Amino acid sequence: MRTYKSNRSSSQTAKKESSGKKRTSIWVSAAAVLLVAVAVTLSLTFGLRKSPSNDSVTTVTPPVVEKPTPITFSAPLASCTVKKAAALNKLVYNDTLKQWRTHNGVDFEAASGSDVWVIADGKVDKVENTILEGTVITVSHKDGYVSIYKGLGSSAVQEGDAVSAGAVIGKVGNMMCEQKMGAHLHLEMKKDGKYVVATDYFDVTADK
Repeated sequence: MRTYKSNRSSSQTAKKESSGKKRTSIWVSAAAVLLVAVAVTLSLTFGLRKSPSNDSVTTVTPPVVEKPTPITFSAPLASCTVKKAAALNKLVYNDTLKQWRTHNGVDFEAASGSDVWVIADGKVDKVENTILEGTVITVSHKDGYVSIYKGLGSSAVQEGDAVSAGAVIGKVGNMMCEQKMGAHLHLEMKKDGKYVVATDYFDVTADK
């Protein structure tokens, strides 16, 4: 006796398997599409965050640097006539001391008691009373300049005072080491610690 096995069940099983495979393929495709969409969204989102808008760009303006005003000097007396010029690099004869020596300052004619004016804004560093040079006032200015006033009879300032150009700092007196020249103002100047000729920095009457 032959037994016949029905093909119906196997056919149905095959159909079910085929249908299952199709559904799985669809889900896999859908998941892949979804992952791509998420990746694109995240890329766009973070990309926009990293790229600043034009409104957020800050323009930096460099600071304006002002050029310093150069120092200017004015005459120390109402009338400046040179009595004896400076001699920084050679020896000249001093009639009072009977010596050959350098003459680091400029001697200006001035009557005893004449006002002496500071030649530029600055600060009084020293006020000294000496035997040979009378009252000596030292004033420091900007840019490394220093002015030294010798042969004064009195001082109108004190150490540490701030002074403006043209302010009276003292009166002309006597300078014992140049006594034979009579009353006069002996003005010395320095630039960065070295002597310079005062008359190179302001106008004076022609040398006598």
